[in-house]
Amino acid sequence: MKNINPAGAQVGRCAGGQVFTVRYIIFLLLIGSLLPGLCFAQAGQTGMAFLKIGVGTRAAGMGNAATAIVDDASALFWNPARITAIKGFDATFIHTNWFQDVSHEFIGIVAGNGVSAVGFGFTIMSVDGIERRTNTPSRQPLATFNAYDVVLSGSYARRITETVSAGITLKGLSEKILFETASGVAFDLGVTYQGLNQGLILAGTIRNIGPQMSFIREKFDLPREVRVGTGYKPPIDLFQDRVLISADISKYKGEPIRLNMGSEYTYQQRFSIMIGYQTRQDQSGFTTGFRAQFHPYRIDYAFVPFSAGLGDAHRFAIGIRW
Repeated sequence: MKNINPAGAQVGRCAGGQVFTVRYIIFLLLIGSLLPGLCFAQAGQTGMAFLKIGVGTRAAGMGNAATAIVDDASALFWNPARITAIKGFDATFIHTNWFQDVSHEFIGIVAGNGVSAVGFGFTIMSVDGIERRTNTPSRQPLATFNAYDVVLSGSYARRITETVSAGITLKGLSEKILFETASGVAFDLGVTYQGLNQGLILAGTIRNIGPQMSFIREKFDLPREVRVGTGYKPPIDLFQDRVLISADISKYKGEPIRLNMGSEYTYQQRFSIMIGYQTRQDQSGFTTGFRAQFHPYRIDYAFVPFSAGLGDAHRFAIGIRW
């Protein structure tokens, strides 16, 4: 239930009589935490749901159909086996502007030689200046506080054969909301196959495998995901132009199957336009993006509209490969 206090701030009331601004409510919706003493908890619900939020700007522009085609440091999130596609060093910084000033940042770096690769990633989702109020209307809040979720990860991948690569990611997880904290560990497994048809790639991942976590005296499962995907580059080579098509099917524990589809057109290895579509998301179906590459640098942008009048998300990335 929403209220308007005299100061004009929208607030939401939760169990126990505590009242928080809409910014806080939206942050909880984004991270999907179990808050039995506050809001939104349901039987069988998983926690740490911010782990579902993808990190790749190119991936976002292609509807998050990235499991088989991601080729930069954002592969640390999507599929650790794909970091074997990186020869040399790749560093990526991604910033996402969510609604209500919620921010999502990712930094990843990968070193590979074409046979094996290692990578490290850091992800943080946060919101500052959340107002804490009571049921009694007032112009000034009782206090303000911050909330955040953090992931530290390390990945290793190797080509098992000329056509098959496998990878693993280990993750440390941390969450803080108001006075409460939670921490845990998880890991991801990934595999890719690129056979005789060099334009076709098949991939699969199992993400967020780990023990239950505790938050406010309640235990919850991590949002474990099984995901398979494919990417295909048609044999088109006109003035070094390139077309890429990708599709993913994913299933989170306790949720319906999701479908992600995307395509990308690259002009003379410098400029790319992406378009994608995804089902069963809070985000509306279509996404789009743009990439500009000037070796060794690249700049990415993606636009992701949301449903239910929540606004839009803008994702920016800067990368370098050397």
